[in-house]
Amino acid sequence: MAAIAPTVEFRRLSPKMIFVVALLTAVFAASVVDVVIPITILDIAETFSVLPGTVAQLDSLIAIASVATALFLARFISVFRYKSVVLTGLLFIALCAVGLFLAPTFPVVQIVVLLNGIGSVMIGVAAESFIGNSYPLDKKAKAIGWIAAAGAFANAVGAPIVGFITGIGGWHSVFIWFTLPVAVVSLILVLLVFPNYPSEHQLNVRKDPFMTGFKQVLANRSVVACFVSTFFGKAFGLGGAIFEVTFLRQVFSASPGFAALIGPLAGLMLITVGALVGGHLVNCVGRKRLTVVAILSAGVFTLLSYFMWNLSVFLALRWPAAFFIGITAAASSNLTLEQVPQSRGTVMSLSSAFGGVGTAVGIAVAGTVLNLFVDATIGFQAVGLTVGIFAFIGGSVIFFFAKDPVRSNV
Repeated sequence: MAAIAPTVEFRRLSPKMIFVVALLTAVFAASVVDVVIPITILDIAETFSVLPGTVAQLDSLIAIASVATALFLARFISVFRYKSVVLTGLLFIALCAVGLFLAPTFPVVQIVVLLNGIGSVMIGVAAESFIGNSYPLDKKAKAIGWIAAAGAFANAVGAPIVGFITGIGGWHSVFIWFTLPVAVVSLILVLLVFPNYPSEHQLNVRKDPFMTGFKQVLANRSVVACFVSTFFGKAFGLGGAIFEVTFLRQVFSASPGFAALIGPLAGLMLITVGALVGGHLVNCVGRKRLTVVAILSAGVFTLLSYFMWNLSVFLALRWPAAFFIGITAAASSNLTLEQVPQSRGTVMSLSSAFGGVGTAVGIAVAGTVLNLFVDATIGFQAVGLTVGIFAFIGGSVIFFFAKDPVRSNV
């Protein structure tokens, strides 16, 4: 009887909203760096005398680190307590902030940003696995929507703050005055309020051979389809957004502050809203159906936006695309989470790995395509077409090969 006591107590504690709040702050802290690099590409390039396209590849390095971490977690997530994983992730985020503040050369920056990739994946996988294994279906969908929204909200809030601090003290100072304090506050909150108990899932799978669950996941056509869609979805989302500020500055001659306001800030607020809306819609619309509709809609709007040379028309297309990207994030996470319920930690870790590779590929392809053209106008059109194709592939894979376990008929 003693062996099941932690499970019973954990079930009783898990519905508390404070646990989700702690996870939201951790996800927020892990996402701050994501907004610094796109906004300060030109500033970092000037500091270290490198090309803007080279600076943009920092996100690719973060993605590579996240893939390695996700593969590690796929093997060992069931061994560690969720709280320990989140706290360790936050420590990596804090170390990354200090390292980027002190970095004397660009190669050092390239090494230090790897810490952000490691920490953000640890936090994201632990958060989604904890919610997936602890909350009832109706509350789970909304909580995942909040988690998806937290990352976008961090970027939305961070955009004006990054612009303001950069204008005063340079891009280095952003990490010591913004990123580090957020990480420390989040670490303290998680340390104080998050439960120490392992989940029921961890107690059950600890005795099972790892390869059994791993093979069960990879042998499932539907969950593999979700992984492939995550790959193309991340390639689409990051590939289409990484040069948005650069596009606004080069094509519309927007100032850095104004470009950040109408680009990342407005777009990320809409992604936040979209993620919250998506979390409320998945149970009634269906995880698969909502994912397909949202990603295809986002892809069409994004593709068309890069062919518009009127700022108002560009924004009229770009902002709805951001809203649908938010819905996609919530719907696809919920869809993936329910594919193999007995191995959620492994599933979400592998999903994060596919997403990390997709992010790296999307950024690399977008940067390469843009650099192929001397005319920036044609270059951005090529980028829009490329990422639009990524979105179409991601939606098609879900439509033809994935199943919604909650709705067996779709």
